[in-house]
Amino acid sequence: MNSDARELRSEHLILVADVGGTFVRCGLARNRMLLDEPVRIERDQHESLAHACQHYLSDAARGLHLDGASIAAAGRKHDGRIDMTNARWGIDPLALADELGLRRSRICLLNDFEALAWSLAALDAGDLAAVPGGASALAGSGSPKGDPSGHRVVLGPGTGLGVAAMLRMGNDWHVLPSEGGHAGFAPQTRLEHAIGDLASTRFGRVSWERVISGPGLVLIHEACAQLRGQPQQAITPAGVVKACSHGDPIAVESVRTFIELLGAFAGDLALIYGATGGVMLAGGVLGEIATVMPLDALRARFEAKGRFRPMLETIPLDRIVARFAALRGAAIAYCS
Repeated sequence: MNSDARELRSEHLILVADVGGTFVRCGLARNRMLLDEPVRIERDQHESLAHACQHYLSDAARGLHLDGASIAAAGRKHDGRIDMTNARWGIDPLALADELGLRRSRICLLNDFEALAWSLAALDAGDLAAVPGGASALAGSGSPKGDPSGHRVVLGPGTGLGVAAMLRMGNDWHVLPSEGGHAGFAPQTRLEHAIGDLASTRFGRVSWERVISGPGLVLIHEACAQLRGQPQQAITPAGVVKACSHGDPIAVESVRTFIELLGAFAGDLALIYGATGGVMLAGGVLGEIATVMPLDALRARFEAKGRFRPMLETIPLDRIVARFAALRGAAIAYCS
């Protein structure tokens, strides 16, 4: 898109939406900025994304002229559309434009972590919380600052495991969506091998998403129970976190293992992308875990990369605590 087109698009009033496996978050934006408090809608209460968006717009955009839409959805973009990985929705931007009464050229469709990656350049210190621990903490030197113009990665466990990168090329930022969460799981400890064996029995191939996600936390809990010779009780991800907060030993071990595996995977991504600008963590699961257990083990496994430990020790590792970061990124992507 040339600079004149970017300038024109910045004046558009647009719908922004973040479509996850459980909820759809909708808001209005102009000039890369959200204009209102976004609304959370339960996805399974609506037959399609168009229906959910119309429900939101019937109130929020009453009397306003909508120019376009920027939609972030949890799934792989292929042939111009997204079939969601963990929900039975397919999103076709052309059909969506027709149903919303918009020009077909005015729909921007993004993977949800692609949208999060677009938000990274706009986040400030108040939008991030450093993951504690690691070499810098031992040295008393504070969190690593990283390279302001270095590549960055965002990842996060939720219903699935999302990954995207923001790459610096010359004077410009470019976002690279990926399906990195479906890379092969790499266990190291006895417990991690037991987790992999359980996942392999159940699913065949074992990806990182099978273990670092909400469902993955439940699977880890089951493997921990099996190793202790105890039966697995029916439990949800939130139930594991709650049990951890009450000191249940299996839940505590499960949550700590989840944290360590997330750190190991985040460190691998830092190496793959050369992410000297920082690695950012998103997703509701980690936010809940952070309220019941310190995250120092996450940073420790992030840095534990053998000969490349010195490199990892210099890379910032932060949690995104900003509200509606994906929606902010969708608004930025529409004008980019």
